[in-house]
Amino acid sequence: MMIERLLLTLLIIGLSLAVYGLGRWLHLRRLERSAAPQAERPTLLYFASDACAACPTQARYLEQLAQSWHGRFHLQKIDADREPDKAAQYKVFTLPTTILLDAQGVARSINYGLTHSHKLAQQLETIGMQP
Repeated sequence: MMIERLLLTLLIIGLSLAVYGLGRWLHLRRLERSAAPQAERPTLLYFASDACAACPTQARYLEQLAQSWHGRFHLQKIDADREPDKAAQYKVFTLPTTILLDAQGVARSINYGLTHSHKLAQQLETIGMQP
């Protein structure tokens, strides 16, 4: 009986992770179809607000990333409270959210919640950038 409960719990956790991953993948695909205007370099969109408790920490991570990458990407902070249309355009449902757009304006990565600068750097590298 105990093993059955454990297996059921693991199954529920696995299904939850699969649904979350599928939702994230679908969100990214929708954003890819509605590409932003082209830019000369990749853009990292950072959605935040003054009421967001994790946003100051995310801002520090982004500052670290910008310093180590020496301006090789454009960082655009978007206040979700002041620009709700932009947040709705990108279907942002949690703060902080970061979205990496390549130079063609196509969404390549999306991160919900606090994301460390190491993970953001890996995402920049996946689109062919080097620090």
